[in-house]
Amino acid sequence: MATGGLWSNSGAARYIHIVCLLAGILLVLMLPLKKEIWYDETVSILCAKGISHDAPALFAHTNTVSSATLAGLNTTRQVLDATVNDNANSFVYNLLLHGYTRIAGNSLQAYTWFSKLVSVATLLAFFFLCNQFFEQKTWTGLAIILLATDTDFLGMSHEIRAYALGIFQVTMASVYFYRYLFQAAKPASLLWAGLFSAAAFLTHFLAVYVLLGWLAALVFSRKSKLFTPVNGVFLLVPVAIIALFFGYAYPGLQTMSRQNHDIQLKTMAAGFSNVEVFFRCLKFMAINAKVVFPAFAGSRPVIVASFVLLIAMYIAAVKSTADRTERFRLHLLFWLSAGNSLFLAALCIKSHHYTALYFRYFSFCLPFCSLFAAYALYVFYRNSKIPKAVTAGATALLLLPSLVLFASSVYKSHAVLKYNHPWVAQMITRGHINRIEVPEWRDAFLVNSFLPGSYKIDYFRNPAATDFTLYQADSATRVPVIRIDE
Repeated sequence: MATGGLWSNSGAARYIHIVCLLAGILLVLMLPLKKEIWYDETVSILCAKGISHDAPALFAHTNTVSSATLAGLNTTRQVLDATVNDNANSFVYNLLLHGYTRIAGNSLQAYTWFSKLVSVATLLAFFFLCNQFFEQKTWTGLAIILLATDTDFLGMSHEIRAYALGIFQVTMASVYFYRYLFQAAKPASLLWAGLFSAAAFLTHFLAVYVLLGWLAALVFSRKSKLFTPVNGVFLLVPVAIIALFFGYAYPGLQTMSRQNHDIQLKTMAAGFSNVEVFFRCLKFMAINAKVVFPAFAGSRPVIVASFVLLIAMYIAAVKSTADRTERFRLHLLFWLSAGNSLFLAALCIKSHHYTALYFRYFSFCLPFCSLFAAYALYVFYRNSKIPKAVTAGATALLLLPSLVLFASSVYKSHAVLKYNHPWVAQMITRGHINRIEVPEWRDAFLVNSFLPGSYKIDYFRNPAATDFTLYQADSATRVPVIRIDE
């Protein structure tokens, strides 16, 4: 086994993983350079304020609503009801965002910083997870750089959506799953893994594919010791939590079913192709596992070649493992990295639409994709029979294109103004406006969601209007409404 060089634990090398962690945290905190919001983010904001799609009907009989009336909707019970009225997904995120904004305020920066802080916590949890996998901790630094420069991970770290929180929760669950599987099989570790799993699932239902991967590993390797009375109780706790929520949220699940049915009809009318599902599956499988060439040119030959390269790397790493435990870890990480693509592809085929193969839905596997790539290289490095030039080449083949993709994404990114409601809220506070005319009640709801909690203002609805009208003592300012619902 090779023990020296850059990846050893001697000298300054042992601090590289700390430097990489700090660099990753800085990237999360500094990016994006400019932030706007889009439709799904407005849904998260409104649900966290206790306002659902049905809220406009509450005020259908009047054309005047005060901010104090809207503040009355901003309760925990209303957040739960709004989540169920939406489609029952993202309950934990909506609830935590609700509590967070009561402390941090309602600015666009405050909403965004919630996801940023959660992503920083994810990097810290990922740091500990990686250190459990690696004997030589410097490899943790490579895994962190691969994750911190992942364009989807960074994207989710500033979105006002549930994905960043879901990534954190599956990472925390994985820390405890790992402890139970590879260290001490203590029931307490299983309980914490289950609780974080339940939280992840109730943050976003599609986090389930990561959890199923860990459960399969538990059953496969600990079957004889897993189903003890104590473990059984601890396993039932998260199941009971989910069952209780589903019992209450059943109407929202029906809404989700209707939404999926409507999407299915549109996709079937346009033409649904299993071949398209197949190639999308291969593309995401390769890109997420850091063979990122299809992100630059997504033609089918590039997708196939990238997938073949991924499989070749996996097989070569398996053949280079030193022992059974190392081999099992590699199999587990590959499944957590690539198995999600198969799971989501199966959902697409079952539902007859492509929605499940959507890049945000792969967010929950991203830590394991980065860890798989780093662990495969770690296995190559530890095998003295593999020339160092080959290991260096494999590292460059994964790391350099990932960094180029990251740099290109940062350079090309530009925020598109789809809603100007946050900026109208700024005009209100700066001008001390206490009366505003809006075209629709949802415009009032969204503007109010960006005002300080104690701010007093009256909203007047004028369905014939196309502008916001901000009234001052002796003047009025008109601002065109920008509302792109897509």
